[in-house]
Amino acid sequence: MKKIIILFCALVFAFNVNAQKPNPVKWSFTAVKKSDKQYDIVATAIIDAPWHIYSQFVSGGPIPTHFTFSKNPLIQLAGKTKENGKLQKMYDKNFKTELSFFSDKVEFVQTVNLKVVSKTNLVGLVEYSICNDDRCLPPAKVPFEVALN
Repeated sequence: MKKIIILFCALVFAFNVNAQKPNPVKWSFTAVKKSDKQYDIVATAIIDAPWHIYSQFVSGGPIPTHFTFSKNPLIQLAGKTKENGKLQKMYDKNFKTELSFFSDKVEFVQTVNLKVVSKTNLVGLVEYSICNDDRCLPPAKVPFEVALN
């Protein structure tokens, strides 16, 4: 009976260890009011060392960081999402291309304009790839919602 209990405990422990995948990126989303009708939506990624997240402008390699914003009749996007952080570039032998990425911290900023002064929310999704020198994790998707007051 002791052997069965020990085996059961070992199996439960093994499944719990495998179910926990690393989460080396912590996201936060805020709205910075610039005027009555204009906001900057700031998506901040804090990245654990030695991991890095890819730029929006990567091609021919891993999945680039990509933002999707749900349609809201009160909101109009102004331009493209900007990247603020220390951009690093490196030739990757595996993908056979130069890759652009960020380590430590990066802010993605999307300016939005309200069509009328009102309170509303901007809903979206960020999809990204994260790698270190040894491996890449499967692409991840993080939904978000930011209040515009």
